Amino acid sequence: MPQPMMTILEELEKLSANKALLVYHKRIPVFLLPELKEREFDYRIKEIAPDQVRLLIFKD
Repeated sequence: MPQPMMTILEELEKLSANKALLVYHKRIPVFLLPELKEREFDYRIKEIAPDQVRLLIFKD
């Protein structure tokens, strides 16, 4: 797995209930999205610019 994806998944393991993780990314991490669903996380994506994405990850 790429390092950013591994870092995000590691941080999600430590995420407290009723908290969310905000990720600043260069692009939509398409390989991360199925992993999030498998781990029962939901997410919202906001494309700010062609090379700037915000990803909010939380438990549904």
